[in-house]
Amino acid sequence: MITIMTIKKIYVWCVQHWRWLVFSAIALIAYVLGRKNSRGLFEQAKLARDQYKREAELIEVAHKEKSRKIKKAEKDNKELLSKIENKRKISIKALDEEKRKVIEQYLDDPKKLDEALEELGIKEV
Repeated sequence: MITIMTIKKIYVWCVQHWRWLVFSAIALIAYVLGRKNSRGLFEQAKLARDQYKREAELIEVAHKEKSRKIKKAEKDNKELLSKIENKRKISIKALDEEKRKVIEQYLDDPKKLDEALEELGIKEV
C-alpha cells in the first residue's frame, strides 16, 4: 500500500524533475498523434509507389512498342531499297542493251551515223 511518505517522495521528485515530466508528456502526445498521421502518410507513400510502378511499366511498354516500330520501319526500308536497286540494275541493263543496238545500227550504216552526228551539231569528225 502506498503510504503518505511515498506520496510525498513522489511529489518532491516531480517538483524537482518537472521539465522531464513535461517533455515526456509532450513526446508521448506527439507520438500518439504522429502515429495516427503516420498511417496516412504510409498509405500515401504506398499509393505513390504503386503509381510509380504503373508509370514505369507503361513507359517500358511504350519504349518496346517504339523499338518494334523502328525495327519494322528499318526492315521495310531495306526491302524497298533492295527493290529499287534491283529495278535500277534492270533499267541500266536495258539502257546498255538499247545503246548497244543503237550503236550497232549506226555502225552498220555510216550515213545514219553522219545524220545523227549532224543532228547533235557535229559536222565533221
